[in-house]
Amino acid sequence: MDKVYYTDRVGLLHFDRLSCLRNEYANNDCTLCKDICPTEGFEFKQGKLRLNPATCTQCGACLGSCPTGALSHFAFEIDKIEQRIAKEEHISLTCKENLPCLGAFSVHDWISIVLKSHKSFTCNLSYCHNCPLNEHRKLSQFIEQSIDEANRFVTRLGEKQQINKVFETEVPNDSRRAFLTRWVSSSKKEDITIPLIAPLSTPSLERMKKILKPYVLEMENSIIEENFSFIHTKIIVQQTCTNCKECVQFCPTHALSYNDDSTKILFQIGKCIGCTICEDICKPKAITTVQKPFDLAVFAFDRAKILVEHELQVCLICKCAFSYKGGEQICERCASFEKEHSDMFTLASEL
Repeated sequence: MDKVYYTDRVGLLHFDRLSCLRNEYANNDCTLCKDICPTEGFEFKQGKLRLNPATCTQCGACLGSCPTGALSHFAFEIDKIEQRIAKEEHISLTCKENLPCLGAFSVHDWISIVLKSHKSFTCNLSYCHNCPLNEHRKLSQFIEQSIDEANRFVTRLGEKQQINKVFETEVPNDSRRAFLTRWVSSSKKEDITIPLIAPLSTPSLERMKKILKPYVLEMENSIIEENFSFIHTKIIVQQTCTNCKECVQFCPTHALSYNDDSTKILFQIGKCIGCTICEDICKPKAITTVQKPFDLAVFAFDRAKILVEHELQVCLICKCAFSYKGGEQICERCASFEKEHSDMFTLASEL
């Protein structure tokens, strides 16, 4: 069916429901965009997350929170912002200069802009104080945390460029989004047509990894011991994993995969977005997220590491291959069936 059918659109804002983790996976309870939205612009209809055209203001504050890029803003193009910062001097980004809410920038976006432009720049957060969208300071806290984490990551790479935050004491108290007013005015003059589906763009995580690669190649030690919100390392407990393949089948980004003979589960840290679907769907709870040092080269170049390796044997009862962990050569399914229905296997002579 046409993708337009699965795309919610409110003015400049597009929501690709097929890319939304909450909509496509039963074992997921992500509400990041809904939680950050200051106007209750999202709602659930028949269990599916949808845009609410009656309350959505197209402010773009939700964009930076979405891990899959399901949300896009027609007037928000990172490439153009990077080019502007690289060319101009003394740049100060603000929501009042043809930009949506600065919450539209994810941590990946901030890092990419700094590394690609090779310049420090300023973010003017003065308007956040009186902004009606920031009533409970959720947005300003999200923006500041993202900027602080980006600065910390860039510093870890040995770069001196930083994103400076500016807070002025006196700013106009605007009750309406000047960005939307200017955009509507300019679109009428230039006769701009908004497409039914937002144009394809490179996901922010992939863009950041591409920019990171030259830095990694020059690093003598690419092991990072600090924790970052966009880094998710996994482990699998050998004795608990049954090699059922469900974690691999349901991974939305293909961060988990198998080798050719399905004896090894591979993990690519650079593709993991921390959705925890694999952990929720794993019945024996064999896979989990841990905090530990990671190799930035493995992250940036999407290298795969072995999480667990299984020895496959053929069950003597059902003749199916299973993950053998020692002892009698019987798969767990047959062993549990025999135990639960032991009365069926009782001989008359034993009664």
